[in-house]
Amino acid sequence: MPKYTMEMVLEYAKVFPENADMGNPDGPRAAQAVHQKGGQYTVNAYFTSEDQIQELVDGGLDLNPMNSERIKTGNEEYGIGKFINLKRPVPDNIKTFENKNGPVEVNYGGAPGVVNLTEGKENKRWWSFEEDGYIGNGSMATVQFETYAQGAGVRLKNIGVTEHVPYEPNTTDEGDELFNMES
Repeated sequence: MPKYTMEMVLEYAKVFPENADMGNPDGPRAAQAVHQKGGQYTVNAYFTSEDQIQELVDGGLDLNPMNSERIKTGNEEYGIGKFINLKRPVPDNIKTFENKNGPVEVNYGGAPGVVNLTEGKENKRWWSFEEDGYIGNGSMATVQFETYAQGAGVRLKNIGVTEHVPYEPNTTDEGDELFNMES
């Protein structure tokens, strides 16, 4: 399984147990599937150069698995405006393999590692959801992920936040005024 580490811009970082995408048993088919599998950690990771995309293509990334576009066009303000959606199942998925030193356990699920690198690599620490909060759109990070199944699958491994943009909930909508009633 090829592993990649890239400097990327984050969007919709649902990478903590507190904000994981748990799906919806009554929602659309995709949301029902996420719910049935126990939820997922997910993030849109924006590329900062075309060279990063080329590295993945050269490494065998399937650009259209199951007729679904892998590299998507999104917010032009983030990186080069192209991103890959990286996911990881919420439930643990532990597999045991034999190597020359004996059995080795690998967890293909569970929360990704999230490291706070905002004060430099020499002062790195685990991200504290309580102290550091959500990761807002536009945050810069070193993102580690791997491909599997001959490039058809992509799995999030770790995130190192280098520049944190505080999360701001979207509280206004153009249609809100239409439904704002004074009693």
